[in-house]
Amino acid sequence: MSPDRLEFWTVYTDGNQCEKNPCVNGTCVDQFQSYACKCSPGFEGRHCDQISTVFNCTGHNGDCDQVCRESEDGKSRFCSCLSGYRLQDDSRTCLPAEEYACGQQIVPRVTDEKPRVGLQPWMVGGEVGKKGESPWQALIMNERGQFHCGGVLIDQFWVLTAAHCLETSKRFSVRLGDYERFKKEGTEVTIPVDEAISHPDYDTVTVDNDIAMLRLERAVSYTPYIVPVCLPDRGLAEQVLHRNGTRTIVTGWGKQDELKKRFTSALSFIDIPLMDRAQCARSMENNITRNVLCAGQLGRREDACEGDSGGPMVTRHRGTWFLIGLVSWGEGCGRKDKVGIYTKVSNYREWIDSVRRGHAPAAKPAPSH
Repeated sequence: MSPDRLEFWTVYTDGNQCEKNPCVNGTCVDQFQSYACKCSPGFEGRHCDQISTVFNCTGHNGDCDQVCRESEDGKSRFCSCLSGYRLQDDSRTCLPAEEYACGQQIVPRVTDEKPRVGLQPWMVGGEVGKKGESPWQALIMNERGQFHCGGVLIDQFWVLTAAHCLETSKRFSVRLGDYERFKKEGTEVTIPVDEAISHPDYDTVTVDNDIAMLRLERAVSYTPYIVPVCLPDRGLAEQVLHRNGTRTIVTGWGKQDELKKRFTSALSFIDIPLMDRAQCARSMENNITRNVLCAGQLGRREDACEGDSGGPMVTRHRGTWFLIGLVSWGEGCGRKDKVGIYTKVSNYREWIDSVRRGHAPAAKPAPSH
């Protein structure tokens, strides 16, 4: 149906939502039970009633919360939101519009709550986290059902992890909603992996392009303890989230020390800043490519370790948690003159999206228990 005919039938069946001229400095487009304003140059907002002070996406992502796009003539920019979010009347802010919008912690935080007795952190320099604080965390198990690597949920069917985690095993399953590995808590869901896909340019020698996707055999149902993380587009990631000094959270069940044999029982975390790439390269013996992020502080022992591989590095921006890295490699664990290396996820958005488009299953969500 042509746009003109569609507009006619919208008005005929629903009435003209533009009859009262709601767009102060723009043109109103009638929609079913709603309307949209096309703002004149220099104005923005749902009703084109705010003077625009930003005209492109350079700098601070165009001051958009999530997604920024520029007009074809380059004279204006438009903000939009990720799936599950709604753009607010200021045309910049994104707020959750669904119960389980990505990047949201559903379980209320209890600030004065103390870790359970007997739980010890095993990330180097880490702390025991609270249950539900990292609802996107995935635990990847090998064909023997043993803990193998970390991962991160990005939607109901897909988990990201490190490509090097796929080298020593052929079949995997993913456990979501977990906190204490050896305790059945009633929030866990375990789903077999239908397909494991490493990045085609993954280098087993240099460990460059260390990213892989796991397609679950069936969709997982979201719960307060199972929520996907948000993936930032390249503009937001590179202009805002990747800035030197950005505080990040890395989670996992990895070892406390490279000499230890045991992995942690409770999900732990470290809070570390991103480091300047040049400074990182000076402190590391191996090559630091453009496909990684460096994080940590020289002189301190906060670091990911064996078992944390493939787990998420996230940062919070304007109330939403975004995935920016995956635990990849390091030179030892927690050495005071070294930092951790993380796969830069934003470099792979096109690949991630293309893989998801090529596997568009139409299955019903699995029961949460």
